[in-house]
Amino acid sequence: MQGISFIRIIGVGIKSLRLHKLRTALTMLGMVIGVWAVITLVAIGEGASHDAQEEIKSLGARNVIIRSIKPPSMREQMQGDWESFFRRWMAIYGLKRTDASRIKDTVPGVTRVLPLMTKRMTAIHGPREIGCQLIGTYPYYPEFTQAQLVAGQFLNEAEENSKVSSCVISLELAQRLFAGHNPLMERIVVSGYESSQVFQVKGVLQERASIEKLAQLPDSVGQTIAANVYIPLSSFKALYGEKNVDRSVGHLKLEAVELSEIRVEFDSVDRVMPSLPLLSEALNAGRDERDFEIIVPIRELKALQKQKARDTRLLMYIACISLLVGGIGIMNIMLATVTERTQEIGVRRAMGATRGDITIQFLVETLILCLLGGGIGVVGGWGFAWVRHHLLHTTTIVTEWSVLVAFGLSVMVGLVFGLYPARRAALLDPIDALRHA
Repeated sequence: MQGISFIRIIGVGIKSLRLHKLRTALTMLGMVIGVWAVITLVAIGEGASHDAQEEIKSLGARNVIIRSIKPPSMREQMQGDWESFFRRWMAIYGLKRTDASRIKDTVPGVTRVLPLMTKRMTAIHGPREIGCQLIGTYPYYPEFTQAQLVAGQFLNEAEENSKVSSCVISLELAQRLFAGHNPLMERIVVSGYESSQVFQVKGVLQERASIEKLAQLPDSVGQTIAANVYIPLSSFKALYGEKNVDRSVGHLKLEAVELSEIRVEFDSVDRVMPSLPLLSEALNAGRDERDFEIIVPIRELKALQKQKARDTRLLMYIACISLLVGGIGIMNIMLATVTERTQEIGVRRAMGATRGDITIQFLVETLILCLLGGGIGVVGGWGFAWVRHHLLHTTTIVTEWSVLVAFGLSVMVGLVFGLYPARRAALLDPIDALRHA
C-alpha cells in the first residue's frame, strides 16, 4: 500500500477522535447501549430459563406424575335423581393402590412407584396456626423427589409398619410455625374438620419443587402449598381413611380418593416417552371414565427449552435494534466529519495518499469508535449481570456466545455503516477538496 503506513493511519484516527471528545463519546453511546442491551437481556432470559428448567428437573427427568382428578361427569351440575344427588354429596373417584401395583408389574422399565395421599389441614404449635398439606408417603420419598433433609431424619420402614405418630415437616412450615426455634422432637397438632392428631417432629425437609405438591381438592387448584407435613402412608390410612371433607359456606361435601398421586420412576430417560401409552393402558383398565391426569416433567422440560430458544431470539432481535440505531448514528457523524475535513482530504491526496488510504483512514476511525463502544458495552453488561446475580440474588447467566455475538455485531455495524462515508471521502476530487472553504 502506498502512502502512510497502517500504524500511522491508526495514530491519526485516534488523534482525530481525541480532538472531539464529547462528540466521540456521544457517537460511541449507541454502540455501548446496544452491546449492553444484548448481553443483559440474554443474561436475564438465560437466568429465568435456568430457574424454570431446574424446577422441572428437580421433579426427576425419569419420573412420571399421575394425579387423581374428578372425571367430567362429576364436574357437571347434575339434578333430577337420587344417584346424581348422592354423587354430588359423596364423590368417589381417583387412583387406587391396585393401579400402583399394576403399573409396577406390567409397564416395562419401571423401577419404583411412590403412592401419595394428601389432605388440606392446619398445623398448630402454641399460638401459631399455619395452613398446611398433610402428605402420607413412603420412606423413600426424599430420594424419589430429590428433596433435601435439612435436620433430623426422615420416616423409616419401622414407622411405616407400626403406624406411629411421627412426622417430618417442610422447611417453610418449620420457619413459620417455630419462628427460628429447633422443631426436632417437638409436638404439633394437625387439625382438620373431622379431627385433630398430635405428631412428634423428627425431621425437616426442604422441597425442591413445591409447585408439584398441590393438594387434590377443587379449591386448591392453582395454589402452591410449600408448608407440608409428612407422615407414614399407613398412619394416614389408619387415621383418615379415604375421605376428604370439604366444608364450604352453606354446604358440606365428601370425597373418597384412595390415592391422591402416584409417582413412577423409570430406569432411564429414554424409557419415559415410549412407555406413556402402556402407562395409560394400565390405568384405563377397569375404568369407565378417566379420573386421572399424567404429568411428564421431561416433556415439560423439552417444551420449555424450545420456548427458551424462541425467547432468546426475540430478545436478540430487540437488542440488535439498539445496535442498528447506533450504527446509523455513527454513519451520520462520519458523514459530517467528511464534510468538516474536506480540505484535509485534499491535502493528503496532493501529498500522495491514494483513495484506498483515505478509505482505510475513515474506516479505522469508525472501527475504533465501535471497538471502544463495544468493549465498554461488554464490561457494562457483564457488570450489571454480576450485580443482579450476586447482590440482588436473581439468577442471571452471561453466556460466552452472547458476548461474542454482541461484540461481533458492533464491529460488523462499524464496517457496514462506516464504509459509505469512507468511500465518499475517498471519491472527493483533490482539486475541489483543496478549494473547499
